[in-house]
Amino acid sequence: MPSTKASEVAQALRERLGEIRPENGYLTAIDRVYGPTEKVKDKAPLPYLIVRTSVDSRTGAAKTQASRIRTFEVEAVFGRSAEEADLDSIHVDVLRALGFGRDEYDGRFPGLIEEQDDAVPQYASEGRDTHSITITIGVAYVENYN
Repeated sequence: MPSTKASEVAQALRERLGEIRPENGYLTAIDRVYGPTEKVKDKAPLPYLIVRTSVDSRTGAAKTQASRIRTFEVEAVFGRSAEEADLDSIHVDVLRALGFGRDEYDGRFPGLIEEQDDAVPQYASEGRDTHSITITIGVAYVENYN
């Protein structure tokens, strides 16, 4: 079945983030990257990432094409024993994996909007067994509606 450019971008993003492991030069060993519709099992190995779209906005149009910006939330989930430094490390690893600061020909994720980057940590507390950090990034792409 043919896919949309939006779906291709999301899949490529998950694949790129799946490379975050020390043997690839990163600080964190991610066990798995989940998409927005995948169910994470209760005892899933930690840490893992969940990648979801938060908003997708049209920024321009020409005939049957539209330029768009898709904002992704990359949630990294760690066990209760994780340190604050672990959350800081995955934030750096996600940006490094996407090629932050490099030009497109030097490994930057296609369409990465470097000016759009937020990180919001949440810590284990009463009723919550995990720490997490949600990193928001933007990717520009062109969708064809032909």
